[in-house]
Amino acid sequence: MAKREPNGRLRTLLTDARWSGQDFARAVNGVAAEAGITLRYDRTSVSHWLSGTRPPAHVVALAAEALSRRTGRRISPADTGLARSGPLRARERPGGSGGGSGAGPGGTPERGSSLDEAPPTAGLAAGLAVGPFGEIPVYSSTWRPREEASSAAPDAPSGTRLGHHHVAAAEALLPVFRKADMMFGSGQVRPALTAYLTTTVAPWLRADAPPAVRHRLLGSAARLAYTAGFLCFDGNEQGLAQAYYRAALRLGREAGDPQCYAPVLRAMSVQAHHLGHRKQSWELAEAAAREAPRLPPVQAAFVTGQLAVAEAACGDRRAALAHLGSAERLLERSTGRSAPIGDYHRAAFHHQQSEVLAALGDVTGAVSALLSSLRHRPASERRARAVTAARLAELQLDRGHVERACATWHDLLDTVAQLESARVGDGLRRVRGRLRSVRGNRTARALLSRLAGLAP
Repeated sequence: MAKREPNGRLRTLLTDARWSGQDFARAVNGVAAEAGITLRYDRTSVSHWLSGTRPPAHVVALAAEALSRRTGRRISPADTGLARSGPLRARERPGGSGGGSGAGPGGTPERGSSLDEAPPTAGLAAGLAVGPFGEIPVYSSTWRPREEASSAAPDAPSGTRLGHHHVAAAEALLPVFRKADMMFGSGQVRPALTAYLTTTVAPWLRADAPPAVRHRLLGSAARLAYTAGFLCFDGNEQGLAQAYYRAALRLGREAGDPQCYAPVLRAMSVQAHHLGHRKQSWELAEAAAREAPRLPPVQAAFVTGQLAVAEAACGDRRAALAHLGSAERLLERSTGRSAPIGDYHRAAFHHQQSEVLAALGDVTGAVSALLSSLRHRPASERRARAVTAARLAELQLDRGHVERACATWHDLLDTVAQLESARVGDGLRRVRGRLRSVRGNRTARALLSRLAGLAP
């Protein structure tokens, strides 16, 4: 038997990340949990990896994702030193065609979990190619949590022939789901939407329909899948969000409608940016922005503004400011009519402006832009207001304005109890951590006291 070589690459990465073996194991388990996979690695497991042991390929991908998020740069599986040489078999690839392995306490997925389960539109989502957008990180795999892994969707009743009234029903429900999400967060809305996709829309996609009805149904299904993806993103179910986004992209492309698939590419860019994948975020945003000439001005502004955010995150100041200006001009040209998806208004523009300015080092400008965003944000968009206010408070703390940040959070807490949003919950956890470092301030202590009374 060949002697195992110590994994110096992984040791260097853990040093860069300032992680102990237990920290790393916990992070890998956490990324797996997002995908509905239960892992139970600990510091002993990491010690074995450092000594030359190599875990299964899907675990290597999860480890690379955890390190990428921690370090803020793209870490490939090969960079970890954990990847086996040679091509991976299909069942070893994340999201590949083979099934997941059974689970034991040693850290492999539990029996019943799968690396290959897709959302309810599985027939259209399966095998979706990445295309020109480069290597998509591990979060793009079609893993889905077991909570949503229902039995196969029923077929449409024999002899059913779809008509325009079927699609009209789906189109009527889309704004209902979207408005409920904006008011109350994704937690209360997502189960209803995913059940509707599973029990109603998926069977329709397999039913007989005239060409005009089929085309209209593909567009409606794409918008619903996009919305489901966003609800999962808001719930920090990143693997499932990506699966729905990929389904929406496939549906929109099959419909041949850029008004369906360009916003999906933009949403995928937002998710990649959120998870620290700057290059992939730019590639996806650039792909969405290429469709701008074929979009109405409001959607063109929507995708162009995200391109500015992605460029700023990559350090391209000139391009970011140019595209931010283009987004503003496109917004001014819009008629004010909202879009079924990819809606955009002055509050959203100022939020993107803040992201651009913060990435370029202008914290003062970023704070001003967020204040403008809150002034323009409709009261009905409670979750967006909460996310914006949380970001504003963080930037105010960055500037040393503790009292202002606390005032922002006190205003926010009046509405937090009505929201079920993991992103808002993340904001709560971050502010608790930030305020502990300034707990000598009386205003900060008062806010920490109020936060202590909230459910975790």
